[in-house]
Amino acid sequence: MFRAWSRPLALCLLLLPGGALSAQGFADEIQVYTNDIQKPGKVGLELHLNRILQGPKEAPPGLPFNGSWNLTPEISYGLLPSLDIGLYLPTALDTDHHYRFSGPKFRLKWLPIRGAGEEATGPFLGLNLEVARTNRSFSDLRWETELRGLAGVQGQDWLLAVNPVFTWPLSDGQGRGTPDFATAWKATYTRWKTAAPGLELYLDHGLLNQVDLSREQSQRLFLTLDVDHAPLVFNVGLGRGLTAASERWTLKFIFEFAF
Repeated sequence: MFRAWSRPLALCLLLLPGGALSAQGFADEIQVYTNDIQKPGKVGLELHLNRILQGPKEAPPGLPFNGSWNLTPEISYGLLPSLDIGLYLPTALDTDHHYRFSGPKFRLKWLPIRGAGEEATGPFLGLNLEVARTNRSFSDLRWETELRGLAGVQGQDWLLAVNPVFTWPLSDGQGRGTPDFATAWKATYTRWKTAAPGLELYLDHGLLNQVDLSREQSQRLFLTLDVDHAPLVFNVGLGRGLTAASERWTLKFIFEFAF
């Protein structure tokens, strides 16, 4: 996120969607990871909130999280200048007004290359490892892990980033050596320091050994705005599905709080 390295990661107590838990219509976060990392000894909180405004054109009826509000508090703590840890508490308020907790997710972020100065100008490179324990109402899998690469560059006027994402099931006899593969892309115009417009692109590719770029996969493009006008720090995005398998319209927010 825009200049998120100056804010801590996350502690949470709310409801929303964002990323990639298995129930269709639910995501604990919708975010491209960039050069943010929590400062050593500091605690941060992010609240990820999202909602599918209009589901996929070819979606089956009765999806439990299609139209739900999803809120995920994320608490982070800085261990080293290049290492922090985090805890996600994903929740959802479904269309039947049932409030659900998905289960905790733990993460470890390592960012050995981050650029120079307070603005972290220059290339960045790192890894983010997550392990999730998921309730049955959200997924058939109880345990799942994700390995996400972080790569990009922070220039004077532009931030460019890409995340290759690999996800493996770990339990219930569904473990396998071949991960699901996705990519997330971000381009942001950062010359205006307090408000940075940009684009984020999220692409599913199927199994890594059977990469599929067809229109049968989910593909979503978000128009975003990163605002950094302390104490108001947030990301907002409106996403449009590019294929029939994609949610047609999605709204997402990420609010940051520093301690």
